[in-house]
Amino acid sequence: MLKRLTIKNYILIDSLTIEFGQGLSVITGETGAGKSILVGALSMLAGAKPDTKSISPGATKSIIEGVFEISKLSLQHIFEDNDIDYDEETIIRREISESGKSRAFVNDTPVSVTLLKELSKHIIEIHSQHQNLLLADNTFQLDAVDIYSGNTEQLNQYKKLYNQYIQKQNDLKQLLSLQQQAKQEEEYIKFVVSQLNEAAIKDNEEEELEEEQNYLSHAEEIKEGFYKASLLFDEEEGVKSKLSSMLSEIRTINKKVKTGDLLERLEALYIEAKDIASEVSSHVDEIECDPQRLIEVEERLSLIYTLQKRYSQPDVPSLLQYKKEMEDRLNTIDGADLAIEKLEKEITKLKIDLVAAANNLTAARQRGGESFSKALMDMARPLSLPNLNFKVEWESTEEFTENGTERAIFTFTANKNMPLSPLSKSASGGEISRLMLCVKAMIATNRAMPVMLFDEVDSGISGETAGKVGGIMSEMSAQRQLIVITHLPQVAAKGACHYNIQKQDTEERTIAVVKKLNQEERVAEVARMMSDGDITPAAMNLATQLLNTNK
Repeated sequence: MLKRLTIKNYILIDSLTIEFGQGLSVITGETGAGKSILVGALSMLAGAKPDTKSISPGATKSIIEGVFEISKLSLQHIFEDNDIDYDEETIIRREISESGKSRAFVNDTPVSVTLLKELSKHIIEIHSQHQNLLLADNTFQLDAVDIYSGNTEQLNQYKKLYNQYIQKQNDLKQLLSLQQQAKQEEEYIKFVVSQLNEAAIKDNEEEELEEEQNYLSHAEEIKEGFYKASLLFDEEEGVKSKLSSMLSEIRTINKKVKTGDLLERLEALYIEAKDIASEVSSHVDEIECDPQRLIEVEERLSLIYTLQKRYSQPDVPSLLQYKKEMEDRLNTIDGADLAIEKLEKEITKLKIDLVAAANNLTAARQRGGESFSKALMDMARPLSLPNLNFKVEWESTEEFTENGTERAIFTFTANKNMPLSPLSKSASGGEISRLMLCVKAMIATNRAMPVMLFDEVDSGISGETAGKVGGIMSEMSAQRQLIVITHLPQVAAKGACHYNIQKQDTEERTIAVVKKLNQEERVAEVARMMSDGDITPAAMNLATQLLNTNK
């Protein structure tokens, strides 16, 4: 329930706090007094689009805040999923700036307007006169029958299968599209795989070939270099000869005076020089100039470079990865037929289950439609519709839809012995208003909607009918909080709480003021609503009787 509504700097309201009670709360006031302001404020809490013109003159922003008791609504999952602190007394706040931007908060946590709408639709329902047009909408009609008939289980089972069916259908379309595309490319892919397989390129081959190419290209220079180096070792005045002479001199000296480790080091150096000379000489013999092998290496490298360029791959690892991807695509093409066949079998089975669920839902709806029609006529006929005839007709859809395989069509006549026709074509505004009220009352028992606001949905009726409309609202308020803006004294008298809104002129401007009425003030207000001008003693007496009757 809505426990408290606070409004600051919103249109004609400077600052206002209203404490609401359980049951039926009525709001009355002269035409143009500002009752619609309260509807607009609550609409802001429900996620309505803000308007910069709603900010009071001189103010920089409007603030609207509602405190809602939500302990019985099982909404914890919405709070958890969106990292919002859950509280049984939840505070929803909307702030509107001069620029037209708005911010929304739930328990002081900033939220998007989308989330605000999602949350508020479980907390409050605002019904104004223009929403009566919904009664002519086939989707609303279908929802109304389902809610009244308690078709939730059948509908959920159908929707579950329908969503699976649509998903599988989409998967099949995608697979068929990929298969068709792959079939068109199959010859090309086969050519690519064949060419890369024939090339038989290996990891690191490019680097190894480039190294070999470099060696073969400079073989003569390398051989000549090693030959010259070997001569420097082996010539008469070469390295070995000089080291040998040096070693002989040090040995002679060492016999006369100790030279420490100099002799050992020189001997080791001489041995190392001999080894180096031998290795250099062997390189001279090993190195061969092979022009034919160089041609082969360069041709192989040219093939690798060509394939890399052709398939836009920067190196051999990328080229090999590309080859694997092409092979995988070929395997996909080869296995697509089996995948498609499997998916088609799944869809066929799902369709059988979906048809059964649709038939089950259809049967439940047809039973519910009969009960719905009877209940609506029983409730609406006393509302100055004595000859009302109403029936829910069903029209099959050509395909499965999200909501089943039929459309609901409300057919109606208010005249005796006249044929039924679609409500949207035959009902007047006043008749639709009364029928909508009855529908709301009928489905309210099966919906966990704690707060319902009715904005002048009782216009166009009076007298006994007005009293019965008030009775319907009073019955609805037994299980939920009802806030009703009304011009009818018969409805106002049914309220457990009564609020009056009126305009007051200050030195600067006109403002709207809301006041909760005590019993004496209620009598005066109901009498005003029944009077044409001055409030007479007779009107006061009648108002007293009306209020006492509804205690």
